Formats: sequence, C-alpha cells, structure tokens
Amino acid sequence: MYKGITPHCSSERTFLCGGVLRVCAIIVGLAGVSLPAFAGPHVPFSASGTILTIDTGDVRPAGQSGRFIVRDRQITGTLTGSIGGTAGVPFVIMYDSNVPIATQSGRIHARLIAGVYEANVTMASSTGPTPVECETPDGATCLATPGGNFVPGLLLNGRMNFLNGAKGQGTLTGWLIPILDEQGHIVSIAASLLSLSGRWMP
Repeated sequence: MYKGITPHCSSERTFLCGGVLRVCAIIVGLAGVSLPAFAGPHVPFSASGTILTIDTGDVRPAGQSGRFIVRDRQITGTLTGSIGGTAGVPFVIMYDSNVPIATQSGRIHARLIAGVYEANVTMASSTGPTPVECETPDGATCLATPGGNFVPGLLLNGRMNFLNGAKGQGTLTGWLIPILDEQGHIVSIAASLLSLSGRWMP
C-alpha cells in the first residue's frame, strides 16, 4: 500500500472483512485445542472358562405346556485369556430362558460380567454329545457317534456385544453336563467349558 494511506473496510465490504476476521479467530482458537485421537482398529480377543456354580433363580412352569420360564438365574466361574489374563477373573452370567423341561433346549438371553467387562449375550442351547468320553453307549448317559462315545449334555452357541470395558462383538460357544433333580431341573454342573472369541477395542 502507498505510504500515508490507512487500510480500511468500506461500508459495502464490511461484511467480507468481518467474515475474514472471524475465520482467523476460529483458526487461532482451534490451534490451542487438543483434538481427540482417532480410535484404533479392533483386534482379536479370546477367553475361556468353566462354570463353578449355578443358583436356583426364579423357575416357574409355563402353564401345562411342559416348558418352564426361568428368570434371573445366575452361573459363576472363572475366565482366562484376553479377559482375565493367565491368573483368571471371576465371571457372572445372569440369564432368562423359556425351555421345555424334557430337553432344556431353547433361547437364552443373558448378561455377562467379568471384571471391568460387561456384555449382552443371546444364545441357544441344544442337547447333544459333549467332548467328555464314555465307554458303553446306552443312548441316554453315553451316546455313540462316528467320532467315539461321549456323555450327552447341553451345547451352547450365541453372540455377545460389549456394553462396558470394551467395544466390539464376538461369539460364545460351549457345553455343559448338568446334574438334574427328580423333576428334571438343573441343580448343578458336573463339567463345562465356555469359549469367547471375536474382535474388540479394549
């Protein structure tokens, strides 16, 4: 500019000059703000454990259908692996179901809590041979399969979605050999194995 001339905004250019100043002020302000880091990628996780206890919960007959409605029944155990490390961490699974007493098979809705981790779980139970071997097949306590003779039990298969402690999804699979009372209700677990796997961002 020429010496002696003071730069200014004419009346018709005031809006433009003001807009430029506002943009400059916003840029300067952002320079001093610490922006959050982008989240990293989801990585694989896996854990496994066994059931140690099962409580009575709230179990009621569904009329005369032969099915029973189960509310707030709780199983506990210990998980090792991505959840729990090598030392393990106690877990609790609180579940609801509506299953026939004859097979204990059906849909299960549950909440898993293990340390700082919490997840919703939806799975199905079905009867079938477990990995526990037996000697003499009788069609009831020992089943003959092409791969050998195995003790029957409940097979579990479902999906999980983390609510706290991590972000991600996975699967829950497993099996258990229940001990039944005279009416056919589960009173304890003789043997079991639960396996969790998927991808998460802890």
